[in-house]
Amino acid sequence: MKLREKFCAWLFEVSKVPYRFLFKQKKTAWGLSSDDLLAYPENTLGHHVGLFLKTNKFELIPKLESHDVYHVVCDMNTSVRDEIGMQYLLMGNGKKSVYQKITVILGFCLLPEYYAYFRSCYRKGKKLGAVYELDLFQELHADLEE
Repeated sequence: MKLREKFCAWLFEVSKVPYRFLFKQKKTAWGLSSDDLLAYPENTLGHHVGLFLKTNKFELIPKLESHDVYHVVCDMNTSVRDEIGMQYLLMGNGKKSVYQKITVILGFCLLPEYYAYFRSCYRKGKKLGAVYELDLFQELHADLEE
């Protein structure tokens, strides 16, 4: 991994707690673990999120759960390039947040070699239905194909 990518990964890690404190205080945590999600029927979004978490050795971060669900819904991995790409996808999809804007700008400035990829993610987001508007907690029971 390039030093610039390591720096971005470090920024992602150190920004979680302040972001949650500043912007997610009124949000309710889902209270689900990866094992809880794996108990959902196999064809559901919830089960696939559980698989994603187990595969990547993650657990949901309270009040930031939708981020991992976006990874599954948008079919994005967890590399630095894909983390930034997902923010471009969500921007193309119409989502707006301070964190997203900072990520998009820093990604463009620090990793310009991925610009074509970021642009393709943005275009992919434009083509999707409004994913960011879904109540993802309610969608965990939905068939993933839907």
